[in-house]
Amino acid sequence: MDLSRSLYGDLAGGDTAAHEHLSDAAFLGAIVEFEGALADAAERAGVIDPAAARAAREAVAGFEIDSVTLTDIAVASAAGGNPAIPIAAELKRRAGEHTGGVHVGATSQDAVDTALVLCARRAVGRMDTALHGVEQLLADLARTHRDTPLMGRTLGQQALPTTFGAVAAGWLEGLSHAAGRLRAAADALPVQYAGATGNLVATHPDGLKVHDLLAEGLGLAAVPVVWHTNRQPLVDVGLAAAQVAGAVRKIAGDVVAYSATEIGELAEATPGGSSSMPHKANPAAAVACDGYARRTPALASTLIDSLDCRWQRGVGSWHAEWQTLRDLLAATASAVSRIRASLDGIRVDTDAMARNIALTGHDLNNIDTGHAGDIVDAALHQQEGHHDGLRDD
Repeated sequence: MDLSRSLYGDLAGGDTAAHEHLSDAAFLGAIVEFEGALADAAERAGVIDPAAARAAREAVAGFEIDSVTLTDIAVASAAGGNPAIPIAAELKRRAGEHTGGVHVGATSQDAVDTALVLCARRAVGRMDTALHGVEQLLADLARTHRDTPLMGRTLGQQALPTTFGAVAAGWLEGLSHAAGRLRAAADALPVQYAGATGNLVATHPDGLKVHDLLAEGLGLAAVPVVWHTNRQPLVDVGLAAAQVAGAVRKIAGDVVAYSATEIGELAEATPGGSSSMPHKANPAAAVACDGYARRTPALASTLIDSLDCRWQRGVGSWHAEWQTLRDLLAATASAVSRIRASLDGIRVDTDAMARNIALTGHDLNNIDTGHAGDIVDAALHQQEGHHDGLRDD
């Protein structure tokens, strides 16, 4: 695992697949990747000659982000305020007489924004595997317990009976909605290539051609063409990630509550212990999910605050995004991983559910759960249709 992220926080999350794309090394490596793709696009557009493009590609191929170069770039970044400046300078040095093939018509924000987008796209892609796994676990619970009576609780008190299947279906619908938003936001993330003040003057009249070829080469969207001070694409993916975190936090909170000793309706398959109380069987995975998810609202609010940009370059607001978005996605990925662990093999105690229903005098042989079963069926139908659509794509 890359040590340029949070070693404890990421490993304790249980799955580092997404985090590998969110490290400092991955971020800086994506800046280098941008420069290589830009040289290719500029050559295809006829802006630079093949020799310059070849020199740029060779410079990129030999530039490895290891612990030494990462440290050097970080120290050098203090002078200009962003890592693209020292990376471009080093690539130009390596390109020798063909320095014109590096950073063609670009500004630092083009490289940094595109690198951040690449990291986010890849991290969400890896997270999506875990999200599908959680959705399937929830669908299985809803289907299996479609008609399992469970006491409904409102404002901390017993209310009227429902079914555990309906509860799981509600979890599924909330998560599926949020996950769909995250997938769409990640798919829509655009390349950034606009030049010093956002008008591509350095590569005019071929700037838009370079832009579109660059987007094609990196597999990114080509619109909006310029978003130096329109930060909506990053806010979209950040808020969608926070929404996913909120959805799994809801599930985690319910699991913890249903696992309480006095209720005993759910129990994680591999509960955690206590350093001082050996009798405890803590819903540790759900608790960890809650902890990771709680970090996301504040991180999302920082991205919203970064919408306030000055003139043609954000003053501090732009700089605040680089770590914030990556931390937000990492926390969300860990929360998703932990709720998946919590739900995998979770034990449902139907006897405890029946006992708790009886506490308020309900006749266990004559329980009316209304349309709970129909609600489960609708949620499962919607989920199956959604996944059929994904397979068609």
